[in-house]
Amino acid sequence: MRRLEVALIGAGLIARFHLDAWTAVGASVRVHSTDGRAQELAREFGAKAVGSLDEALDGADAVDICTPTGSHHAIAMAAIAAGVGVVCEKPLAASLAEAEEIVAAAARAGVPVYPTHNVRFAPAYARLQALVASGGLGTGAIGRFTVAGYHPRPWTAEVPARSGGILTDQMLHGVDIAYWLFGDVVRVHAEYQGDIAAPAPAGAVATGTALLTHASGALSQVVCRWTATPQPPFRLTYQVTGTGGTALYDSEWPQETRAFGVEDPAFGHFGEKPFLSEIREFAQGLLGGPAPRLGPHDALAAIRLTQAAAESARTGRAVDLAPTTKGAAA
Repeated sequence: MRRLEVALIGAGLIARFHLDAWTAVGASVRVHSTDGRAQELAREFGAKAVGSLDEALDGADAVDICTPTGSHHAIAMAAIAAGVGVVCEKPLAASLAEAEEIVAAAARAGVPVYPTHNVRFAPAYARLQALVASGGLGTGAIGRFTVAGYHPRPWTAEVPARSGGILTDQMLHGVDIAYWLFGDVVRVHAEYQGDIAAPAPAGAVATGTALLTHASGALSQVVCRWTATPQPPFRLTYQVTGTGGTALYDSEWPQETRAFGVEDPAFGHFGEKPFLSEIREFAQGLLGGPAPRLGPHDALAAIRLTQAAAESARTGRAVDLAPTTKGAAA
């Protein structure tokens, strides 16, 4: 099997996670960033740093966009124009219109678009989806999904308050899982509390809540929080109940593998890291293998739902949505 050539754009924390995964699956990666950090990141992982986007894209099979959201559209469109597939950190673009333009251009060019909604690849969520899809929880499902993490000030510094803040950023994880499990959403009712300033001041906190009514009759509540301190760095939970039972998960429950008696104890949740599982599926797809578990329609659905949540919170009214052709539950 030939070696993939990947252009990684960005050199922050998410880029580090992605580069680690691309390295693990054997890809050849060239890194480009406008903040001067590409050389250091590339050196750490044995990759190559390049000086321009054009140089990064030249001969690449895929671009992996790990830059702030406002830059996604321009980078993706440049890659598509060069015949390069697109892997992109969530959300695919800053607006639904930009995301639709990316997806349409990629379809015309015949190149793939893979959005990186990494929570789908966490073992506990993959198992939940399999359980729901098999009918293991019965029918009439009600789900509650929560995501909490430290306020990502570097990522939201240029996001205007009218964008919805946490509702269009962190909430995407929860609405994507709800959509994956239960299919199309026909009504969104959301609220927002907390700091929405840009850039957010130190100690900023925020909470977003959305109630999703699915075309299938299922109901989902999605709760997201930006916390004032970096500990814990991230927390995920779910509770899904149907006529056949209930599934529960909390990422803080004891489930680590710990090493004692060594200088640097290792901690890790059971199962493969979500970023590695995700990148492996994308690599297989790029090389002509099975399609990954999510694609461009999932990226569009997530943005559509988060923008509806932002509109609902802004107006105080529920937002009704028409079903889509790709909205059936998996």
